[in-house]
Amino acid sequence: VDIDVASEFRYREPVLEEGGLALFISQSGETADTLAALRHCKANGQTIAVVVNVPTSSMAREADLLLPTHAGPEIGVASTKAFYAQVVAGFLLAAALADAAGAPGSDDRAALLRGLRGLPAAMTEVLGLREHIGVLADRYAPGRRHWAVVGSGANLIAAREIRIKLSELCYKSISADATEDKKHIDLSAEPLILVCAVGLVGSTADDVAKEVAIYRAHKAATVVVTDSDSGRYTEALDIVTVPRIHPRLAFILATMVGHLFGYEAAPSIDSQAGPLRAPPA
Repeated sequence: VDIDVASEFRYREPVLEEGGLALFISQSGETADTLAALRHCKANGQTIAVVVNVPTSSMAREADLLLPTHAGPEIGVASTKAFYAQVVAGFLLAAALADAAGAPGSDDRAALLRGLRGLPAAMTEVLGLREHIGVLADRYAPGRRHWAVVGSGANLIAAREIRIKLSELCYKSISADATEDKKHIDLSAEPLILVCAVGLVGSTADDVAKEVAIYRAHKAATVVVTDSDSGRYTEALDIVTVPRIHPRLAFILATMVGHLFGYEAAPSIDSQAGPLRAPPA
């Protein structure tokens, strides 16, 4: 299985073996670059599968196989609910493809599917952390000019999704990097760094804790999102602890924390302009 960004796909002139399966994921089903990539694959003998939120869209109409997510209409670009629905659809589609191919799947397949069933309850718990996350947003967002979000493995998925939402809500240019790479990039800017560190155990979690210590040595403000023993992240300025769920799904909860942080940070930053809006005395 290969993954590609739709906007870059055509330009590298990929060689496609006829009879392959091309899966496209979209909220609107109308993005021009994604549509062009879809049509390129179709012209080269690929079966087209589409995971899309708008079942009447162009991509849905041109697909051979359609999996609509039914997450409701998009209000903001791109909606958080579309992201969560697409992630779950991806897990379910992978399981269905394994069944269709007669493959046994991974040893923890049953546990993963049970984890998906329990996901709504865990997400509700994270929503209960909104007040705490709002306090952190008010504490760090207005005073830090440079922001970054980091994660490794599945946590990098969370970091990239959070970056999009933070940029949209707070009008900032924000980086999303692998946790271990961040120390080589722009720590001299003394940024606010959200560290996605869920689903980690043992030496992997210890390595992330060491990276957090390096960030702090460079005066970065570090907020760690974790589902493990928070005592390991002694160098973090603050910690958000989410429920422990299946490690392959944990990044979804880290993403929720980032989304809530952005939702609370935007009005906190905006409130700084209050005195400028006040009528003259």
